[in-house]
Amino acid sequence: MEDWKKYLHQPKPVTQLLNESIIVIDTNVLLAAYQWREVTVNEVLNALQKIKDEQRLRIPLQVIKEFSRNRPHEIQQRMNDLDTLISKMQKEKPLIERVPMLEGKDSLKKIEELRENYNKVIKDFKDELINLRDHLKELFYNDHFLDKIMELAEGTILLPEQTEQDLEKEAKERFKLKIPPGFKDSSKEENSAGDFIVWSSILQLKSNVVFVSGDKKPDWVYQDSKKNPITARRELVEEFFNKTGKDFAHITPKDFVTALNPGVSEHVKEDLSKYSFESSNETDDIISDKSIKLSLLIAEIEKNLIKISFKYNIAHGEQRNSLLTNIYKAGLLNRNDKEKIESIFRIRNNLAHNINFEDSYIYMTINLAENMIEKLKIILDGND
Repeated sequence: MEDWKKYLHQPKPVTQLLNESIIVIDTNVLLAAYQWREVTVNEVLNALQKIKDEQRLRIPLQVIKEFSRNRPHEIQQRMNDLDTLISKMQKEKPLIERVPMLEGKDSLKKIEELRENYNKVIKDFKDELINLRDHLKELFYNDHFLDKIMELAEGTILLPEQTEQDLEKEAKERFKLKIPPGFKDSSKEENSAGDFIVWSSILQLKSNVVFVSGDKKPDWVYQDSKKNPITARRELVEEFFNKTGKDFAHITPKDFVTALNPGVSEHVKEDLSKYSFESSNETDDIISDKSIKLSLLIAEIEKNLIKISFKYNIAHGEQRNSLLTNIYKAGLLNRNDKEKIESIFRIRNNLAHNINFEDSYIYMTINLAENMIEKLKIILDGND
């Protein structure tokens, strides 16, 4: 082929390549299983097993490494999500505590029956959520999905041709020139070369390749106006063609599964379209934003405590906790709420001293702070 013609090479459409090409899967396809329903996971596993049975499945060693490293975090995050939900579910106290003038009213008896039923449902729901969280905890040592991945990986692993150090060095040189893939990860503190190492494994293959990946970053794919993948970057298609004379294509997990099983349910399709992975830098930004919000909420708590002290002529004391204690001694705040506010203050102090917390813990503290602000407002509104 004349050299200039390589720039005008037109690859086959991915739908055509899918039936006869080597299929390479990305890490996010495996990790997304911890965000999907079981029926969706089974559809993905069935599709991968079918490809393996045809001897067309390949999994880069880098993908296995990344999956192993990030899998515990995915399980932990699902547990944290449940903990956040559990923490938001509060039992309702007797209405007589809020509106004592209703004592003896027939309507109050009916409401109290409903409240007791409501609290029972809340308790049952929380108990089931706790059971589910404990089930997730078991995945750390008894994970059937992990067993299945081990079976699929047997005989399909793509080993790198270079050492990890050499690959990382080459990745840095490519990043400087903005050569895809991976340059969008160049600022990451860990695994910045991960995408390139996966790509270097793909470049070893001597046949047409379809890469199954949920990665939507523009150093892998072209995007539509909604940032959905359209097709693989031209640079990747060209590099693969120049080295192998074959075609390279990118496909999403949803399109991959539905191409192999057109009859898959709409619920599964919806699942396959929904998953999210945050880089460490993005997560740090989220935690930082939440820390700022927590600080603002604590400032609001302090402001309300001061307002209460002026309204009820309560001594401030020399420290913030002294004011809190005096409000409690005045009978305006119960012991449980006093201790909750003290715990919020302690967390703020720990954050100020750069003590790290899981983001889910910060979320729960924010929720607690918001609840305490509402209770302080009720105290302020009393006797008006």
